[in-house]
Amino acid sequence: MNKSIRADIPKISMMEPAATMPEWAMLQRSLMALMNESVQLLLDNYLTPEGEYFWPDIEDFQTYAYSNVDNAFESFHSWPLFYLLGGSSRFLSLAHRQHDVLLKQFSRLKKKDLGIDEAYAARTGRDTLIVNEYLPDIDWMHQGEAAQLFYLLNLADPDHESNRARSLKFAAFCTNEDDSLPEPNYDLVNRVFRSSLIGSNGPAFCKFDRPYAYSSWMEPYGLAFHDVPGVETPHDLKDPDKAARYGEVYGRRMRNADTVTNLMATSMVLNAYLHTREEKYRRWVLDYIEGWRERYAVSGGIMPDNAGPSGLVGETMDGKWYGGHYGWTFPHGFPFIGDALSIAGENERMLTGSEGRLNWVREQLNMLISHAVRDAEGRLLLPQKYGDFGWFEFRTQNPSHAARVYMDTFSDADKELLFKLRDVTNNTWERISAQFVNGKTMGGQYHAYIHYLNGGYPDYPASALRHSINQVYSQLRKLREELQGDEREWGYPPDNEEQYEELREVTGQINRKYNKQFSESTVHSYFQTFLLYRSTVTTEALVHLTMGGLPPVYNGGLLQVSVRYYDADRGRPGLPDSVSALVSSVQREEITLTLCNLHPYESRRLIAQAGAFGEHQFKSVQWLPEEEEQPMMINGRWFEVELGPGCTGELRIMMNRWTNQPSYATPFQ
Repeated sequence: MNKSIRADIPKISMMEPAATMPEWAMLQRSLMALMNESVQLLLDNYLTPEGEYFWPDIEDFQTYAYSNVDNAFESFHSWPLFYLLGGSSRFLSLAHRQHDVLLKQFSRLKKKDLGIDEAYAARTGRDTLIVNEYLPDIDWMHQGEAAQLFYLLNLADPDHESNRARSLKFAAFCTNEDDSLPEPNYDLVNRVFRSSLIGSNGPAFCKFDRPYAYSSWMEPYGLAFHDVPGVETPHDLKDPDKAARYGEVYGRRMRNADTVTNLMATSMVLNAYLHTREEKYRRWVLDYIEGWRERYAVSGGIMPDNAGPSGLVGETMDGKWYGGHYGWTFPHGFPFIGDALSIAGENERMLTGSEGRLNWVREQLNMLISHAVRDAEGRLLLPQKYGDFGWFEFRTQNPSHAARVYMDTFSDADKELLFKLRDVTNNTWERISAQFVNGKTMGGQYHAYIHYLNGGYPDYPASALRHSINQVYSQLRKLREELQGDEREWGYPPDNEEQYEELREVTGQINRKYNKQFSESTVHSYFQTFLLYRSTVTTEALVHLTMGGLPPVYNGGLLQVSVRYYDADRGRPGLPDSVSALVSSVQREEITLTLCNLHPYESRRLIAQAGAFGEHQFKSVQWLPEEEEQPMMINGRWFEVELGPGCTGELRIMMNRWTNQPSYATPFQ
């Protein structure tokens, strides 16, 4: 691909051959080479040749559990991110293919559980799993998960005309600029979404006008409300009368309530801004966030999880600040509230450059610490939920939120907060943890990574890369076992014998139609999570080590890093072939970057960019050790490096963070 580089980009040459190559550099390229080849097993055995998911010949068949298809898109979120890191260009074309093919597949499959009047939906063609290329009636926790693929495709290929057009269309579902919506999703005056469930069919009011019956997915999460007479556990909802009574209360409270987790929608509108730089998108993002900041300011230190039609907290919840969808009581409590606050704070920081935008995340963590207890092993257990009977569900704290606060401030106090929250019985500070904080990304090495950045755990780069390589081989083994008919974990099992009977029929059809040997549990998990837990691409270590930042918040965050790269010769994002990168120090105003060209006789040229969206500004670059060279002034978003064959070099890069308006601009003409 021939693309000319902007003429004003400074150039650096690093041509001194190295006597040895660091282990991490060789492991990094080994991991990338392995993942470049690993995807074929998935393509050959879990999708049709065109890229569609397997589907039975059953009229109106829907996936198990939630009957939504967000997981179908989530399954491929790591592919454009791997391409951005330097993976094969095949991953970009495959990710585009999957996104387009799945939009078409689910746009023709009928949906049973409609969020609008069924007759109207059928008459207007709004009765499919995807409507107008988007999820029609779902909460933003799930929309945000599905959107990861879309956001990363836009970052990887901002010139893609169809996705640019979709970016403006999808944002219009939030900003009320889409005239096709049956009803607007958003109230511009009161700065609230008009329901907890929204999408391309507008507010899903009809979903709240029905009984709330039992399903197995409720078991781990409990109830949203505990004040409905006769309903004390999810099993009580097996009684039709109790399900009707509970459904009436649930619908009355949720139908017209905004929820704090809808802050995740700010990324979708910001994505449109990154394409266009139009002020209307920037203003919408900041206005919606400000609405929640105003509610928080008068809440007594606890972020409320709901707001009614006029923007008032508790307006539909009988005055309660808790009880909203994906709020403090149900289903997960703080984890997704923390994600929403992190996403909104990061987006606000990018657009304004203002400090303190993630303070509300820290404040909520400290608030939870004030209610924490210690168990017999000395672990600090923070409550995750609040209901009518107070704080409950105490556990060790997910470190992701504190890590994001630290990567925003780089303060000692926020580092200590992260340290304070760790499990004292499981030293994740000085070793790689085999346990996932987020199994959907195969990641969670927050403590180890932050400790490394602060001068501890010097073997983290090599350890993290070895761990990632083992993850790929472990996934490949799991896929081969599935293909031979091994049983898998059930996830949310079928609710009743009727569903088990349907599963037996679906399994038989899939195996006959596509010549498979899948077990019933494999087919069940396939239609519940699709390929989400079957991915052979793991990107956390590569983001940490090459970009000096954290992967996006999974439920709809945008990439927040210190630096990213372009291959100057091939005119594409990512590290050039044979080049490894390590950001070994990340501070507020500087990073230390080591670059290695492993090729024995060819030079490589790369372009470094300040931030994922050019939101930072490079000030200067200095070769290390510093006494040998004077800094080169950059004062821009990019600089180019030529790496000679077998060459390594270490750079100190001075930078100002969050000084530029973010955009999808590239260093190419």
